[in-house]
Amino acid sequence: MLSQRSLKNRFVIELSVSMTAILLFAIIILSIYFSITLKNNIKEDMRQQATYIIKTYSTQQEYDESINKNLLRNLSGYEISILSDNNYVRQKDIVGYQEGNRHFLEFTKHYPHHNKYVKIKRDISKEQGLITNMYFVVLTMILLGVIFIIFFSYILSKKLMHPLEVLTHRFTNMNESMLQYLDLKDLPVEFEKLGESINFLITKIQTFINYRKELYVGTAHELKTPLAVMRLKNQITLMKHKEQDSIKEALQQNIESIDTLNSMIHNILEYGRAEGAQFEQPQRINLIRLMANKAEEYELLAQSQNRNFIYHFSVPDFRINVQPLLFMQIFQNFIQNALRFTPENSLVALETRMDEKNFIVEIIDEGIGIDESKDLFAPFHRSQDSTGAGLGLFLAQNAAQSMGVVINIENRPNGEQGAIASIRFPLNRFLLKD
Repeated sequence: MLSQRSLKNRFVIELSVSMTAILLFAIIILSIYFSITLKNNIKEDMRQQATYIIKTYSTQQEYDESINKNLLRNLSGYEISILSDNNYVRQKDIVGYQEGNRHFLEFTKHYPHHNKYVKIKRDISKEQGLITNMYFVVLTMILLGVIFIIFFSYILSKKLMHPLEVLTHRFTNMNESMLQYLDLKDLPVEFEKLGESINFLITKIQTFINYRKELYVGTAHELKTPLAVMRLKNQITLMKHKEQDSIKEALQQNIESIDTLNSMIHNILEYGRAEGAQFEQPQRINLIRLMANKAEEYELLAQSQNRNFIYHFSVPDFRINVQPLLFMQIFQNFIQNALRFTPENSLVALETRMDEKNFIVEIIDEGIGIDESKDLFAPFHRSQDSTGAGLGLFLAQNAAQSMGVVINIENRPNGEQGAIASIRFPLNRFLLKD
């Protein structure tokens, strides 16, 4: 059944119903008009015949001597009789009736100033058959017309909805096409104003994001310079007053605070770069090969931290259109967190798998796990052991939303120690549209 929420389906239904109603009305009216006109012509012809008989013949014998009744009946279907009033049963002038499979019309008319009347009987079986066949043809035409109307309505609605479908397709892939200006030449005249409004909105969005990115980057750079000067002066002062414990402790605390501020500023810079990465054009890449190249680097990093790192890809090849910088923001953040929170000599594993709806990348660690009651992707959320600003997972979530992937972190099942960070690529987005 066609969904009433679909604008295209509603258009098909309403157009089909209205055109079918018009078709039915027109054909039925024409059929009835043709049928009535045919019968009225026959009746008028019978009246003219009766008038001619009354003017020409006064008795049945006179009529029989002038007319070959059998020939008349075979040629025109008429049977004409001149009878006296004694045999007349009063009835309507024209009466229709049926004898077996034959249909007849009977017309009676009195002679003026005589006790006689003429009776004309006509076989209208052929005309009745013609009317019946006409109604059958009309019914067939209606059925074929309804089929044609539905097909025509579907084609017409598809053409009319095509511009909206194009716009919907572009909005579905917001980061792939929404920030690209619409070519107004490809749109119908009726959609030009909408296209101009969308292009103006895109300009405002780009301007806003660029200004925000410049604000983050500019602010971070402006803060880094005085902090670097403060840290250098603290270090120099610390070298001059090594033996004074109170001054030494204060300076060390100042240096630690400055390092913390530098870390936060670094994350602000990363956020600004992440904003810029959202404007990156998607590229056709083999995601498995990209992760394999990076996995070799992380294997060396894990060895330097006395941790084990393995990777296994159950899918040998997965080619999609994706923004590599956004993906690497998520991927690197998950790998680095897994190595940071996994104890020495423990294992971090990178795996891929596929279900009916998603291609899934999983990073599995053997750390202490997570508190699933907290929102790990909130800005400035960090664990007690972390020295960062708590923006890493927040930036990863922003990148995931921009790409159209789903990320999640949960504890390992069955009581195993550690957590699983996953990146899900919906197949209906990344495969069917490629």
